[in-house]
Amino acid sequence: MFVALFGASFLLALVLSVTIAWLSREAIDTILRRFVADSVVRRGFEKYIRFAIVVVGISGGTRVKPLQEFISASEYNKAALQAALTQEFWAMELYRTVMGTLEGTAGLLLICIFLALIAPAVLRMLNVEPLKPAPEPQKPREPERRVVTMR
Repeated sequence: MFVALFGASFLLALVLSVTIAWLSREAIDTILRRFVADSVVRRGFEKYIRFAIVVVGISGGTRVKPLQEFISASEYNKAALQAALTQEFWAMELYRTVMGTLEGTAGLLLICIFLALIAPAVLRMLNVEPLKPAPEPQKPREPERRVVTMR
């Protein structure tokens, strides 16, 4: 049962983390557009931040301690631990999973926002001009067609 609880906790943390990474993709892209002109580097940073959101969310939300306690418990105590797996225990553990996932991702995003707010001040202190966004590639124009009428 503890393995099932761990699996449910992991899946819940994974779903929440992926959802948060998906919901914050536009905000991350907007912030990175301001500081990173090269689109390849910007996409790489964006993927890294989204990956970090998922990893931090899973590691913050997945609770390993109950599984460790069950594995390291002596044989006479395992029956008591198994009996403690009530619906209330499951509800509390899944609630802790949600809160741990949200705390971890909120902390990571807070650090990212803090760095995004500090970056312009650091650039100003170093007398570095912020990069202008590169113009988006445009479609090649088709040659103009002239209509000639004959009289």
